[in-house]
Amino acid sequence: MDNHGYGNNAPRIPPITGLMAFESVARNGSFSKAADELSITQSAVSHRISQLESLLGASLLIRVGHSVSLAPAGKELLPYVREGLGCLRDGLAKISTEGKPCIKLSLAPAIASNWLIQRLSAFHRKHPDINLEINVSSRNINLRSGEADVAIRCGEGRWEGLDAVALIPLNEIAVCSPAYQKAHPWLRRLEDMERATLLRHNLASWKDWFASQGVDMKTQPAGISFSEVSLLITAAECSQGMALVYDVLVERQLQDGTLVQPVPHSVVSARSYYIVTPAGVPRSPALQAFIDWLLTLKPEPKPEPKAR
Repeated sequence: MDNHGYGNNAPRIPPITGLMAFESVARNGSFSKAADELSITQSAVSHRISQLESLLGASLLIRVGHSVSLAPAGKELLPYVREGLGCLRDGLAKISTEGKPCIKLSLAPAIASNWLIQRLSAFHRKHPDINLEINVSSRNINLRSGEADVAIRCGEGRWEGLDAVALIPLNEIAVCSPAYQKAHPWLRRLEDMERATLLRHNLASWKDWFASQGVDMKTQPAGISFSEVSLLITAAECSQGMALVYDVLVERQLQDGTLVQPVPHSVVSARSYYIVTPAGVPRSPALQAFIDWLLTLKPEPKPEPKAR
């Protein structure tokens, strides 16, 4: 036997696919949820666990109908499996990308280009030993299957199987270019805005925004509708009309003067930006350092505008 105890009498280490399936079912309490998380079929999950139980000579899970609970052997084994998988993830992270730990971040184009990118240099100065891989996508990728380690998402903070920590509260404001404001000198009051070209996006409703401030829109908004917020902001900068946007996404444009807020009304959104990670999955030191850094960017509470 060597110094690590890997002699002929040492227990055989089962395939990692079976250990991952067992840990996922135990954490989710469901074969179907584990299948979704691992991007395999439910029967494949069941087969992997059956192989694992056969190899170990012990039942790990108790199945009654659709419910799943841990058998005594499963309760004893689970902490070791979690620790082992966590150590393996940490080890892989340490040798990836020239030996530096790598954090995979997912977020939408608007928050990436209009908020995160201006702040990233501060993270790299503080943590030069951590590499960051940024996946910019409008869709919510599957964090539980390992497509990313962490995400910044816009919503109300409830995603099944995920932990969410509030990062940025959002207010909805109406903006346009200085040239558009100059070309429409009558644009001074909230009621005047209904006559403007109102650019649209599905995350914010002009009708609801006006209604929250006691103004009933008499006509439907006339203007282009965009599927991507970044294009909406660019269209407003190009004097195509007024855009209803989250304030955090146009901080730089308002500071630089490429966008203005002709009517200073603001509405608290039901949504916020959240830091999102898979529930129950141990965080590597590098991932925790990145999350801690993000939380240092959390803005100080402001006097609340009118809620909707």
